[in-house]
Amino acid sequence: MYTALLGGYEELLEQPVAKRTDIPFICFTDDPDLRSETWRIVLVEPMLPLDLVRSQRDFKIRGHQALEPFTETLYIDNSVLLKVPPEEILDEWLRDADYAVSLHSYRERVIDEFDEVVALNYDDAARVQEQLLHYADLYPELIHQHPYWNGMIARRMTPQVQSAMMRWFDHVLRYSRRDQLSANVALGLSGMRVNAVELDNFASELHAWPVQVARKIHLGKNNRRNAGPILAEVARLKREVSALSSELEASAEARESLADVQRELAETREAAARDRARIEGELRAQLQDVLTSTSWKASAPIRWVADSARRVRAGRSAH
Repeated sequence: MYTALLGGYEELLEQPVAKRTDIPFICFTDDPDLRSETWRIVLVEPMLPLDLVRSQRDFKIRGHQALEPFTETLYIDNSVLLKVPPEEILDEWLRDADYAVSLHSYRERVIDEFDEVVALNYDDAARVQEQLLHYADLYPELIHQHPYWNGMIARRMTPQVQSAMMRWFDHVLRYSRRDQLSANVALGLSGMRVNAVELDNFASELHAWPVQVARKIHLGKNNRRNAGPILAEVARLKREVSALSSELEASAEARESLADVQRELAETREAAARDRARIEGELRAQLQDVLTSTSWKASAPIRWVADSARRVRAGRSAH
């Protein structure tokens, strides 16, 4: 007989019927200060510390090594108050089956449970709708079955049951954390016989539910933040920013190199302009010196005769 209570979601419900049986009542919890008069407290580490709902489902569905000595177990939600010793339920429910669970007494089809989970904000709507679409495509007959309540689960520790529990928990990890959405599929695919008990979920000769346990309702609600998509988008944006930064750095280096070349070219042009101006100045000065020299003036008649002779020869050549 066991339950699992993680993250201080609610107060531990004492079970007075525990004093009427030798079957141990085990509570798996991450609260080192939790004490009880009727439960044996077993301190555990949540499988997913930042997802205590799925961590609780881990113990609910797959159990714990502390349960290995037992051939049969009865799981109850913490808000379920037993009215009879657990062996009475185990003997009756597991008489002809290795797995037994109560049917949902106020929901007719599994598909209706999907709608309710979204309406009550118990999980991310996109995840729930994806799960429903997958199930509608793969297991249409199973989502129209009567859903299971899962507030009390009796089972024998057989390989077939364990295999079904592993599949069930895989679906809880992959899809909605609300285990009732995947229970029919996991059990239906197992091929084992399930004793589906017709039982008023709220009150019967066996139990009462829900008993007030100071539940922190908000901890069981979806926070409406699609953390997975947001984190993926942040990671993608970081990669893009990093790539753009690299491109900008490369572009900045290229611009700096271009600026260096342009500066060198400008300096070369300025130096060439200075050299040209200097050479032109020197040539003009030399020409002026020649024009004003005594020899240039003295040779003027000779240059005149030479020029006249060239003109005469040029005239003759034209005729």
